[in-house]
Amino acid sequence: MTNPAAAAVAFFALGVILFGSSLLLLFNPRSTGARWFAAFQLTIAVWLGAQGWAYATGDWARMGPIVSGAVHMAPALFLAFAMAEVRGWPWGAVLAIGLGLALLPLDQASVGRRHAEGLLAAWNIGAWLLSTVLLVRGMGGRMRKVGATASQRRTGRVVLGLMVIVFPIGIIGGMLTNGATHVFVMPLLMVWIQALVFVGVARLRFYDIEVRAARTGEIAASAAEQERLAVVGELSASLAHEIRNPLTGVRSLAQRLAEDDVDEAKRRRYAGVILEEVGRVERLVANLLGIARRAPRAESADAETPLAPLFEDLALLVGSRAEKGRVRLVVDANGTVAHAAREPLAQAMLNLLLNALAHAPEGTAVELRAQSSAAGAEITVRDHGPGIAADELERIWEPFYTGGGGTGLGLAVVRRLAREHEWAVEAANAAGGGAEFRLRVPARALA
Repeated sequence: MTNPAAAAVAFFALGVILFGSSLLLLFNPRSTGARWFAAFQLTIAVWLGAQGWAYATGDWARMGPIVSGAVHMAPALFLAFAMAEVRGWPWGAVLAIGLGLALLPLDQASVGRRHAEGLLAAWNIGAWLLSTVLLVRGMGGRMRKVGATASQRRTGRVVLGLMVIVFPIGIIGGMLTNGATHVFVMPLLMVWIQALVFVGVARLRFYDIEVRAARTGEIAASAAEQERLAVVGELSASLAHEIRNPLTGVRSLAQRLAEDDVDEAKRRRYAGVILEEVGRVERLVANLLGIARRAPRAESADAETPLAPLFEDLALLVGSRAEKGRVRLVVDANGTVAHAAREPLAQAMLNLLLNALAHAPEGTAVELRAQSSAAGAEITVRDHGPGIAADELERIWEPFYTGGGGTGLGLAVVRRLAREHEWAVEAANAAGGGAEFRLRVPARALA
């Protein structure tokens, strides 16, 4: 018996099933639920393919048992999907498939045997009902877990309900119509299920909720790892840069002690600065490692630093470089006391001075000045070089950005220190030429 219209409907539904399953797996390549659902749909595809071939060729002798077996196994695979994906019971999925396989021989020999047909009907209806209960209860819990809105939860239950009632309708309709519903109604209902699946996936994240959450976590973890590696790279460069600065000054002072005939007072002064800077290198290592762990060492909130002796030490450290570049250093602390710890101030001021010396032409001056007010202390470092281009006023603070020589880390370190200690730092072009950097330390800075 051939029926071209029934064959066309079956093959159309088969194409939709295969296309939908492929897209579902493509969208969710790592989803266990998508794989279980695809396995269920495979039984539907076998049924539709065998039925379409039988209606097209009339070869029911060979296709009939395949159609019957696929329809019989469909509830087993659907129950396995509900147990393994929604409830997390892989043993239950294996049991459902095993029970379906155990009843398969009875299905193949059930024609005309009322007790067998009754048992198989109970199996089909029971499997679909249990799947429905598991899916409805499990899906509600999962959607609450991922923060779905009440509207999404209601829509999800409606979509899920429309899906799971399809097969009970088909089973009951098949019993009442002696299988006539399997010719046109059930294949078209399979197309309907595919539409519901994609409504769930596209709008409700039906089957990929946990996978999407896991993937989001993986992406976040990967981004965090990339950020950590970037911090480590920047840390390494900053460490080398910050250690090099005091070591250059120490080398210069040590060279003076070795080559120049200095009096006792200067010798003690140079040695004291050398010891201070060597200690600062040790503390820099500890501080920068703390920064990499995102836990900078807290300084005393009530620390105070007189700027006059600090400026003198800084002038000694960079004096050799200034002499080499034939640049004068003009230092005036103006009796200012900053409400901040000496260590971060020294680190920031040294970087600003070295930046100014790098851009100061021969025969000009680099000025380091300070003044106090009720708001706090303001420290200014100015050079008389070419100034800062308008499009670089913000970029100069970026790590590794440099308009000329150097590592491009000095100003980035200054901004980082300012943010950590709640200072304000800004750069501008000074009146009369050159660049001017201002560092403002509030009267009650949280250093």
